[in-house]
Amino acid sequence: MTRALHLLTVSFTLLFCVSACRYADNDTSRSALAEEVTRLVDGAGQDVSNQDFEAAMEKALHALEISRSGGYPLGEVQALYAITGVDIMTSRDDDAWEKAVEAEAIARRHGFGKELSQILIAKAKLCSYAEISPETGRNDEGLGYAREALAIAERTEVVEQEAEACYVIGSLYINKNRWNDPIDPELYELAGKWLDRGQEIADAYDLPGLKRNGIMFRARWFQQGDRDLEAIEYFEQVKAGLKETDYITAAAINDRLVRLYTRIGNSDKAQKIHDDYVYMTQKYMQQKEDETLQKMETTYEVHEKEKQLERNRYQMIVLILAIVFSVIVITLVAVHLKKECRRREDLQRLSNSKEQIIELLSKNLKNPKESLSDEIARLAADATSLSPDEIREKCMELASKADAADTDVADYVGEILIKRNQQIADIGLSQREIQIIRLSAEGLKAAEIAERLFLSVHTVNTHRQRIYAKMDVKNVSDMLRKATELGII
Repeated sequence: MTRALHLLTVSFTLLFCVSACRYADNDTSRSALAEEVTRLVDGAGQDVSNQDFEAAMEKALHALEISRSGGYPLGEVQALYAITGVDIMTSRDDDAWEKAVEAEAIARRHGFGKELSQILIAKAKLCSYAEISPETGRNDEGLGYAREALAIAERTEVVEQEAEACYVIGSLYINKNRWNDPIDPELYELAGKWLDRGQEIADAYDLPGLKRNGIMFRARWFQQGDRDLEAIEYFEQVKAGLKETDYITAAAINDRLVRLYTRIGNSDKAQKIHDDYVYMTQKYMQQKEDETLQKMETTYEVHEKEKQLERNRYQMIVLILAIVFSVIVITLVAVHLKKECRRREDLQRLSNSKEQIIELLSKNLKNPKESLSDEIARLAADATSLSPDEIREKCMELASKADAADTDVADYVGEILIKRNQQIADIGLSQREIQIIRLSAEGLKAAEIAERLFLSVHTVNTHRQRIYAKMDVKNVSDMLRKATELGII
C-alpha cells in the first residue's frame, strides 16, 4: 500500500513537472510572438513616417499572418489597425474601412479598450474624408465613433487618444459647416471649442505630433470663418513658442503662413516665410537622417544585448567548453595583436619615409641658410584647399627662396600634390572629414575629436561612417592606411 502511494505521488509529481514545462514553453512562445508582432507593427509605423508605404504594408500583413496562425487576437487587432493606417495614407478608403470594421469586431469581442479607441478614431476620420458633397456626408456617423473613442480614452486614461478624438470631433463639426453659406455660427463655435480642448491636452502632455495635427485643423477652422489676420497672429505665436529642434512643426506652420500672407496680398512676407519653410524642411530631413542612424546604432546595441542574454542561458555548457577553447582564443588574440602591431609599425614606417622624402626634396632646393622642409610640409597639409594653379604658384615661390632654384623639383612637388588632391577630390572628402581623419591619426578617440572640434560625439561618428563609405573601408585602421596612401596624413 505504501509503495503504491509512493508510486502515485511520483507519477503526479512527474505529470506536474511536464505540465509546468509545457506551460512555460507556451508562455515563452506567446511572449516571443508578441514581441515579433510589436516589432513588425512598429516597423510599419516607421515606414509610414518615411512614406515607404509598400514596405509598411508588407510588415503589417506579415504581423497579421503570424498573429492569426499563432492565435494571438491582440496582434490581429494591432496588425489590422496598421493596415488601415497604410490604406488611409494611400487613399484606399474602402479597403481601410473593411479592415477597421474587422479590427473593431475583434477588439470588442476581447475587450481591448485602447485598441478599440484607436480603431473608432480611424473610422471617424474615414467618415470625415467621405465629405466630398452634401449628399455623401457621414459627419454624424463619424461623431458617434469619435465620441465613443473619447469616452474609452478617458476611461483608460490614454491622453494621446483623448486629444486626437477631440481634434477629429472638431474637424467633423467643421465639415458640417462646409456646404453652409453663410456658415452656422453654433456649429462653428462647437468646432472651435473641441479644437481648443484637443490643444489643451496636447500642450499639457507635450504631444508634438498631435499639436501639429491640431494646427492643420485650426487652419481649416480659421479659413472657414474668413479670419486670415487672426490666423496669422495665432500661427506666429505658436511658431514663436516652438522648441528650436521642432523643425517639422515649424515647416507645417510656415506652409500655412505662406498661404495666408498670399491671400492678404503680402507677397514679400509670403516669400520670406517660404524661404524659412524650405530651410526648416531641409533641417527636418537632416534630423531624420541623424535619428535613423541613431536608431540603427541603438537597434544594434539591443541586438547585441539580446544575444548576450541568449548566451547566458547556455552558460553551464559554455563553462565546460571554456577551458578547451581558451587556448584557441588566446592564440587568436595573440595573432591579432601581432598583426595590429605590425600594421602600426608599417604606418610609422610610411610616415618616416614621407618625412625623409620631404627632407630630401628640401635639400634638393639647395638652400644653405635654412631648411624649407617645414614650409613644404605645411604646403602639403594645406594643399587640399588649394587649386592646381595655386599649388604650382606656391611651389615656385618655395623654389625661388633657394640660392640655386631647382624648378624641376618644384614642378615635381607640385605634380605630386595636384595628383593627390585629385584623388582626394574623386573620393569626395570634405575639409571637415579630412580634419577628422588627421585627428584620428593622432590617436584621438571620437569623444576627444568631438571636444577638439566643438562637435557632438554622434556627429563625429556620423562623419566617420561617411568617410568609411567614401573611402570604401570598414574601420579606423583601414581608413588611416588609405589616408596614408593618399598623403592625407
